Amino acid sequence: MPTREILDAAHQATGQGSAPEASIGTATILGILAREEVRRVIDIGCGRGDLAAALVRRGYAVTGVDPSQEALDFARARAPGAEFLLAGADAIPGRTGSYGAAIFMNSLHHIPAAIMGAGLQEAMRLLRPDGVLVVVEPLAAGSFFDAMRRVDDETAVRAQALDALEAFAAAQPCEVVQDSRFDRVSRFASVEAFLTYLCAADPARRRAIDADPDAVTRDFLRCAHRAASDAPYVLTQPHMVRVLRNAAP
Repeated sequence: MPTREILDAAHQATGQGSAPEASIGTATILGILAREEVRRVIDIGCGRGDLAAALVRRGYAVTGVDPSQEALDFARARAPGAEFLLAGADAIPGRTGSYGAAIFMNSLHHIPAAIMGAGLQEAMRLLRPDGVLVVVEPLAAGSFFDAMRRVDDETAVRAQALDALEAFAAAQPCEVVQDSRFDRVSRFASVEAFLTYLCAADPARRRAIDADPDAVTRDFLRCAHRAASDAPYVLTQPHMVRVLRNAAP
């Protein structure tokens, strides 16, 4: 289970404080679901359940899907009212047309490139007619991206995710109902909190950090903005939001 140190770092990274609803990404999702009058949601690549917890607190019926049993164990503790499934994005157990919304929240680029399209297709299969597919993805830009690039350069996988989404939308009977962006602002107390967050998301990143910790620290200090010596370090990560409505008969 994640330690308090990891959770604190995650709160600093997402700007959510102690309440998951406070993060701009979660607030964006909540706004879309309210507009679409959706109540039944599947969260694909749910991870440790941040979004699922926020949705359950708001009364949504939530199914979370993730290939990591460790992540799901923690998600179940975070969102005890949700259902969680151990599965890959391309093979989700579920009845066709059973959800009002399918969400990829910062998760599409973590799916192997060869099955990104299949994952999107599976999400669309699970949607009812007029249901919405919601994809939120970090872009390969911004000070947060620049600060982490030496540790894990996601330029290629983030581009692959956007390409897969474009190809999928062009080939499917769907309507683009939202195409927008937002900036997630992270406020870290220290470089250690930043690195803790990076390694919590992917422990393999520790090898890159240990290979040249001084260079990683210099990257962070160069990219982060700090208003005063006792103020937090601020990093910004742009995200794209794409909402596709299922137009299949």
